[in-house]
Amino acid sequence: MMSGCPDFIKLNNEGVKMFKLFGFSSKDETASSNYKGRNTMARSTQYVIYTREFRTRAKQIGVFAEPVTGYMVDGAVHGGKIKFKNLAVKATARKTATNKLLAKGIDFTVNVLGTAPKASALSMKSNLISLLKKSGRRVINYSA
Repeated sequence: MMSGCPDFIKLNNEGVKMFKLFGFSSKDETASSNYKGRNTMARSTQYVIYTREFRTRAKQIGVFAEPVTGYMVDGAVHGGKIKFKNLAVKATARKTATNKLLAKGIDFTVNVLGTAPKASALSMKSNLISLLKKSGRRVINYSA
């Protein structure tokens, strides 16, 4: 029997090996005190959900979800960085709705809606697109 353990806990050699494998010793230490700093859960990649709202008579809008990497300033998502990177799509050869509007010289506003893990962000994006279409807004992206 180990010191500090209840009578019903008796470890054989395999149990002691497993106990040590996870960084615990067989001393009178509790698992939580010896496991300090290693009990953080894995973090999923956070995605930012934002809109590009073009200033035209049709009030065209796009809803996007992208990884937050590259958009952070002092620990928070920065709308200015998103707009700056979004303006760079003008130089690409892809024919997208955004490229066509930017080629016409139409300016847009970026509205950051929030951050969430990928599954939640994509769900929020599809729900927003659906709501905007039902409200009569001209949505420039139809894929969720």
